[in-house]
Amino acid sequence: MVNAAERSIALIGPSGVGKSTVGRRLAEQLGWPFIDLDALIEQRAGLPISEIFAREGEAGFRERESVLLVEALDQAPMVISCGGGVVVRMFNRNLLRDRAWCVYLIGSLPVLVERLVNDVDNPRPLLEDGLAERLAMIIGERRALYGGLAQWTIHTDQLDVSAVVEEIMHGWQRTNSADPALVAVAGGTYRVQVGQFENLPQELDQLGLHGPCWLISDTTVGPLYAATVQQVLQRSDRRCEVFQVPAGEQSKSLVQAEHLYTWLLEQGVQRGDTVLALGGGVVGDLAGFVAATTLRGIAYVQLPTTILAMIDSSIGGKTGVNHQRGKNLIGAFHQPRLVLIDARVLSTLPQRERAAGWAEAIKHGVIADAALFDLLEQAGAGLVDLPAHTAELLRRSAAVKIGVVNRDEREQGERMLLNYGHTLGQAIEAATHYTRYLHGEAVAIGMVFAAELAVQRGLFARAEAERQQQLLAQIGLPTMPPEDLDVAATLAALSLDKKRADGNLRWILPTSIGHAAVYSDVPREAVEQLLHHMLANVKHQVS
Repeated sequence: MVNAAERSIALIGPSGVGKSTVGRRLAEQLGWPFIDLDALIEQRAGLPISEIFAREGEAGFRERESVLLVEALDQAPMVISCGGGVVVRMFNRNLLRDRAWCVYLIGSLPVLVERLVNDVDNPRPLLEDGLAERLAMIIGERRALYGGLAQWTIHTDQLDVSAVVEEIMHGWQRTNSADPALVAVAGGTYRVQVGQFENLPQELDQLGLHGPCWLISDTTVGPLYAATVQQVLQRSDRRCEVFQVPAGEQSKSLVQAEHLYTWLLEQGVQRGDTVLALGGGVVGDLAGFVAATTLRGIAYVQLPTTILAMIDSSIGGKTGVNHQRGKNLIGAFHQPRLVLIDARVLSTLPQRERAAGWAEAIKHGVIADAALFDLLEQAGAGLVDLPAHTAELLRRSAAVKIGVVNRDEREQGERMLLNYGHTLGQAIEAATHYTRYLHGEAVAIGMVFAAELAVQRGLFARAEAERQQQLLAQIGLPTMPPEDLDVAATLAALSLDKKRADGNLRWILPTSIGHAAVYSDVPREAVEQLLHHMLANVKHQVS
């Protein structure tokens, strides 16, 4: 893989999204050469693309495309506008992944169709018959390929060319930052740092947050650490009020949010104040949602107290509450101003909670960091006892989440990979009424399930799936669904999954330790068959 200074910027996405127009403007701003790959193919062939397709078929066109893509990437750095189908060849995808920074431009189907209808000078051979239907089908087939390559994703419908270029420049500067602890997205820039609660007043001052603090915790974490944080702030002459919600998933609700709104408003909260989220994922999501929606948005700081929150839920600005139809269905993106991790609090975290948190670190290793997976594998069962290098494991795992969020803040492409294990895992949580499993435990079952789907499709080696399952089992996590799982309820929960697109579930499947991709073509029958097969094995083992 080449370093950032030697990488080109490649614009990918469907026909009609504006890659060529944006690419020319971007190249002018950067002072780089620009290549429109489709135009270059026509120039070299001395034929329009429609004629190349007529004479050589799509295979012939794709071969020309690959040859010229290699040539263009050899001239880095430059801006390359890729044809919509460049991603269908694995050879091209590997080239772009290794040698380019890929920006995925998205547009809604009606907008794309309108643009293509008006672009009479550039006919698309693959779109000649039934433009809207054909385009919808092609986008559905390629969406996962675009998302798997994307390092920055922009929805272009409401943006003019200048705004799209500005977004790309922002992404280029941020994602090539050498600071793995810096989250830098359109919604805000902030650090995820390992430190101590005693550092909080200084950190708030540096961020320009000088107003009162509203600390939201729960009835488990609050009695242990809320007074410590409150006293630290009061010693620096800051007002800090505390509200403790009942511990547990049931507090992640609109009812509890209403209690918090009333408390804040009655206490005189103002726009310059700061909400502090002291707790695990439930508190972080709830407090972040309340901060996002109080006075149209006030600042908040994450003080995560579980491994899961430290490396996953506190990073990226996803806030929200649950609905009776499923988890996290009501929410908003609202980035924190700081994530401060005091690893000392993990000493009071139950071992079961620690294991559930490490499941998310294992997830990060599988989808994006093979070296992290190796480190976790070496620690093995010792992870639940918090090895001496726990802080480093937390930093490295958090860096995976930070990198993905930096490249895709709004979950339009690559960020969906972070849902590895969550598709079935969250369905099992719903089917068991959120009372049987911790989130990480359900995700562990989902990871084993997704890995087996990938093995069955020839995407993932059996040996690597077994490595994952063994590591999860070593730290005491479940790896199979419960014998008495309500299959109908589980499948019904799957139908509500937020990652659905065009009616199809999007599964995150590993292709090797350290890499995964999004697939929307997994038949429902294959999912049901595998689920029944796993349950049959569980019942056989029990008997």
